[in-house]
Amino acid sequence: MWKVLFCFVFLFSFSYGYEDFVQYEKGYYYVEIKKGSFENVNSKLIEEIKAHGWDVIHTINVDKTVKMKSFYKTHLLCKAKYLKKGIERFKAIGVIIPCKMAVYYEGNKVKIMVEDVSEYGRIYAPEDKEFRRFLIKVRDELIDILNRTASRFMKSRYTPYE
Repeated sequence: MWKVLFCFVFLFSFSYGYEDFVQYEKGYYYVEIKKGSFENVNSKLIEEIKAHGWDVIHTINVDKTVKMKSFYKTHLLCKAKYLKKGIERFKAIGVIIPCKMAVYYEGNKVKIMVEDVSEYGRIYAPEDKEFRRFLIKVRDELIDILNRTASRFMKSRYTPYE
């Protein structure tokens, strides 16, 4: 009985493991920041990316490319340690890297999005459970970057049970 209870608590903690900043929509996770300029949010985002050991290998200035009036950037990210491990598990990982994170204005909010990289495991290597676990680890770290960036601008409403 205690094993069943432990499993339930363990699974429940995963479903509510993210702070209240991160939301999910089909294929991506995102946060919306109401206070803070685009430049400041983008700057703090890049700081968090680097603090997690990731590199911004390129930034696509979507706003300039399509001549938008508001800011829109897509950062292409890579973490050498993860890339090495990914190649060992799935040689064709080049089709799914780099990871992408977009930041733009949506109304009066700055929205930061990151793709759900864990979906790639189901698409490219559904039989490889270790590769799928690896992608979940990568996804969770990218989600942590979103949370930590948002926490610089907003106070959390998340209250853990004691």
